[in-house]
Amino acid sequence: MTDLERITVVLPCYNAAEFAESAIDRLLGQEGVDLEIVAVDDASTDGTARLLTELAARHECVRAILLERNGGVAAAREAGVTAATGTYVWFVDADDDWPPDALRSMVGVAAATNADIVCAGATVTAEGHADKPVGEVPDQPLLTGAEALRSLLVGDITGHLWNKLFRRDLLEKITFTRIRQHSDQAMVAQALVEARRVATLQRSVYTYRLRVGSIIRSGAKRADSLRELGEVIESCVSRVDKRALRGVDYLYYRARYSVLSRLKDATSGAYDPPERSALLKEIRGEMSMRQLAALARRRDSRRLAIYTIGWISPRGYGAVLDRAGGRL
Repeated sequence: MTDLERITVVLPCYNAAEFAESAIDRLLGQEGVDLEIVAVDDASTDGTARLLTELAARHECVRAILLERNGGVAAAREAGVTAATGTYVWFVDADDDWPPDALRSMVGVAAATNADIVCAGATVTAEGHADKPVGEVPDQPLLTGAEALRSLLVGDITGHLWNKLFRRDLLEKITFTRIRQHSDQAMVAQALVEARRVATLQRSVYTYRLRVGSIIRSGAKRADSLRELGEVIESCVSRVDKRALRGVDYLYYRARYSVLSRLKDATSGAYDPPERSALLKEIRGEMSMRQLAALARRRDSRRLAIYTIGWISPRGYGAVLDRAGGRL
């Protein structure tokens, strides 16, 4: 690969007329790359489709894909990848931000290492809060796909798409899981399984803007999404090594997502009493001493305490969650 091979940026949009033009302008300002921007409108109702069509007519490197039916962000991303012609693909969201040399930095690492995926740093910002890093990038500069999947399980590699560069032919091998939340993590896990070489880049290449009303902060029900995500992760781990399903790293992941994230969701107030009762029963049925031991082995004392409280008393967990302002 050379630094000047074409890179495709996939920009999924749903009712993003307020942000789309600015996002495309900032993408056009990316330095030192041959850029293709595939902007996908997911059947918006606010004029996004018309705006993207106008921008595509104005800029030769911008393509507008207009979906007839709203299928969710995973469907929009899949449409973008299907239309892409670049050697590598970068996914961004219209209301976020990135430095002008973000792509050049990731492409440089990909070229130097012949990586299938580059995992970089990112920053999250929210009104009234100081900016902070999103997770931690592994210190190891080059990993195998199996090693990178393990890093995903323990949280060293995050499940976000926007701080990663993917070889396009690798994305053509995965399933774009149609879930409302966490579809990005399902994609990342599958891509890591397919990858031979995963490179890391310590610097931040993306700023995620956490806005009021976003899916993650909206209080929407996440139980079904988390359940389906768990099935995808289990399948990915099994493909690499079925024995790993009994290992500490996978059990640690299950404790964090299949139990604690679902427990937080169940006690969030989004469910009526019968739904909440059934969901809590299901979650507590999945809790185990092996998961508790995995939290202890990972020295995650905060989650160990929360898990213990939730196992003993979901009502007590809900009270702790309320006192923490929903930030467990």
